[in-house]
Amino acid sequence: MRILGLDYGSARIGVALGDPITRVASPWKIITNDSFEDVLVRLRDLVQHESVSKIVVGIPRPLGDQERETDQAKEIRSFISKLKAEGFDVEEENETWTSKIAADQVKEMGERGKRDDLAAAAILQQYLDKLA
Repeated sequence: MRILGLDYGSARIGVALGDPITRVASPWKIITNDSFEDVLVRLRDLVQHESVSKIVVGIPRPLGDQERETDQAKEIRSFISKLKAEGFDVEEENETWTSKIAADQVKEMGERGKRDDLAAAAILQQYLDKLA
């Protein structure tokens, strides 16, 4: 079974797929966040077609105060609660440095702009690295 990593945003959601055996996460795609219902349909399709057993969602933590709950974190936790209510197995992962990691990767590839799928892969890779 595979694991799905999500970098949630109010406009776009970065998606990555990972394998808990090989412990490798790969960027997969970016889906638009038009409505929860639309996102739910896309996630159900991904979970079914890619044999996903768990979803890992990044939660931002301010560098100066890792315990502070930002408005963005509250929005993401609401999204997570909705996914859990739909029956998904969801875990949170601290995404503090993942946007920086993704930005560095974009720069190395000679591209510009934000790559939400790379951020999702960084979130998921961080989670996979902690598996024993």
